[in-house]
Amino acid sequence: MLHIILLILKILGLLILGILGLIILLTAIVLLAPAVYCLEASGKDTPESLRGRLKFYWLFRLISGEMRYEDGGLAWRMRAGWKKFGSGMEENEDVISDKTDRDETGPVPKHSEKTEEPQKSETEKSGLQESGPQEIQTQKSRSQESRPQPVQIKDSPEKARKRKQKQSLYERLKGFWEKIKYTFQKICDNIRALGKKKERLAAFVRNEVHKSAFFKAMRELRRFLKTLRPRKAEGYVEFGFTDPAVTGYVLALISMIYPFIGECTEIRPDFEHRLLRGRISVKGRIRAVHIAAFALRLLADKNVRTTYRHIRKFKR
Repeated sequence: MLHIILLILKILGLLILGILGLIILLTAIVLLAPAVYCLEASGKDTPESLRGRLKFYWLFRLISGEMRYEDGGLAWRMRAGWKKFGSGMEENEDVISDKTDRDETGPVPKHSEKTEEPQKSETEKSGLQESGPQEIQTQKSRSQESRPQPVQIKDSPEKARKRKQKQSLYERLKGFWEKIKYTFQKICDNIRALGKKKERLAAFVRNEVHKSAFFKAMRELRRFLKTLRPRKAEGYVEFGFTDPAVTGYVLALISMIYPFIGECTEIRPDFEHRLLRGRISVKGRIRAVHIAAFALRLLADKNVRTTYRHIRKFKR
């Protein structure tokens, strides 16, 4: 009897170990499997020339998708296991199939409509024959009542159009004025609410615990963004405005981030012509383990937890 109990316990232990091992294996796959993405975009002078495509897949292509932007329209497709989702191309295929079905069935024969008319007339005649003189009188009285009344003389189309324009302009101005009043009242209410919370907000910012939590979050965010750096990136941008001064200002703004993107991009300003051309190609990977590590490092810090609780109380 004791051997049977030990055998049952051994089997149960092996099953529990197998289940735990399977859970650990699935968790490791989810955390370590990279989500690969590929982004491509190009354009030339006009918004209609913009082209873009984004492809991604995760868990050994178990989850994949694609998004395209062409000719001012967005189309996307996604697959999760055996289920597929999408928009744009599928609708066009449905429309094409409806057209093909109509073409195969052919036009509707016209003689069918003609054949129905005499049948209707015969039924109407039979109904008139069966109806007595009283019913005929009632029908005549109804026809007299349904006669159109004399139409009043209307204004000319030009006067009606001008009247409609005046009414529409008045309604637009009235609606615009109501929007201005509403936004002004909302801004005043927000200013009053901020004035009441000014002291609380100043004390919240000066708190040393909150300051340390903020710097901790910035350090961890910078570390997390480094892990998201793409493996391959190429870019070419050529821009210019009618005013050379605006081109210089934009170039000064780009120079602030150029140390981070200068290795893989080429930027050419044009101070004589107005244009915008370029192409971008980015490929990279994202792993869930980096997101989980970022969240755990923040939660492990005591100052971040206390700041989060204070923020929730501050909102109330």
